[in-house]
Amino acid sequence: MEIIKDYNEITKKIEFIANRFNFQNPNIKKIQISVNEIIDLIKTKGLKALKDLTEKYDHQKIENFQVSAKGKFNLLNQEQKQAILLAKSRIESFQKNCLPQNHILKDENNCLTMVFKPIESVGVYIPGGNAPLLSSVLMTVIPAQIANVKRIVIVSPPPIHDYILAVADCLGIEEIYQIGGAQAIASLAFGIEEINLKAVDKIVGPGNFYVTLAKKEVFGTVGIDALYGPSEIFIIADKNANPKSIAFDLMGQLEHGSGLEAACFLTDSEELANQVSNHFNELIELQKNKKAIKNALANYSIIGIVESLDKCFDLANYFSPEHLELKITDSHLYVDKIKNSGAVFLNQSNEALGDYLAGPSHCLPTGRSARFSSGLSVYDFLKSSSLVNLKATDELRKATAILARMEGLEAHACSAENV
Repeated sequence: MEIIKDYNEITKKIEFIANRFNFQNPNIKKIQISVNEIIDLIKTKGLKALKDLTEKYDHQKIENFQVSAKGKFNLLNQEQKQAILLAKSRIESFQKNCLPQNHILKDENNCLTMVFKPIESVGVYIPGGNAPLLSSVLMTVIPAQIANVKRIVIVSPPPIHDYILAVADCLGIEEIYQIGGAQAIASLAFGIEEINLKAVDKIVGPGNFYVTLAKKEVFGTVGIDALYGPSEIFIIADKNANPKSIAFDLMGQLEHGSGLEAACFLTDSEELANQVSNHFNELIELQKNKKAIKNALANYSIIGIVESLDKCFDLANYFSPEHLELKITDSHLYVDKIKNSGAVFLNQSNEALGDYLAGPSHCLPTGRSARFSSGLSVYDFLKSSSLVNLKATDELRKATAILARMEGLEAHACSAENV
């Protein structure tokens, strides 16, 4: 990995990496055109388009798109079952603890309430390909279940991996379709009557550029959770950190495969920086996904040596990373310095633990969107409504009428005066 010592150069590199994913990028705009065509085909031609697109993009001729997960969990070995159940238990406990309570303001003239109700139907996209993301089933479905969503639909590229089906079986999900890419998002948004796939109210889950851009396009017809870009990690460490552990954490983000994944490591210890770099260069050759790691490594990674750790936090807050690890002695003392991050990992915690079983969802904001958005949680599957039970006193009616007339809305004013 590239080691940079000059702070100005570090800053420029961090800014470059942080802004690597841009919807105005000409290559992404070309994909958007293809995505829009796919969505139009699904809307106008339904099942025929779905079959054609599946054969074109997934190289699969599918007759029965709906599949069953029944019995798949029992096919796993005991260790695999226990790991899934442990993750399930931890995620459930965390999300239950996050459930909001109804808010009530009550006095002699008012009873104002904010109530939370579940979204009725949700579609969950689970990536397939070389890495069947069974963890994404846990991290998306469980928060929806805790919110009491009645209908949860899973879609994933064909053929759906048995591990994904096993977790779906464990969670009791019965409506599953082997559909991938932008065509899956369009199918969830508009429905495919011939296969009994009814449109959902919201679509959640990570995916490739086609999936992300399709979610962007159908937003408004349905709700979406977020536009997830390529994975990223930002690590700040002092001289006491474990260099081998840091090297693996950096590689863990780069191995996803799009070539746009990012790994940034800042430290005030030149010795640690060199050790991490050496470990990384040695370990990369042993990795199954070393080609994917090397693709992202050239442009979107950095090891930076700074004078003091305090300087790292301005850069981290600008980057607003998906994952931020603090490998610092007494790391909890630095938490208040963090303004923007999808998830923060302290001490022995790391991104991999967060990906699978820490408790919070691993669906996190990327591409600097942590400045204004949050990770997926039970909140994403709830909607709030206000209940207004208000005694229309003379004071309230008069003030309402004044405000309405200030806006030039006479009927509003009269409405208030004639309650």
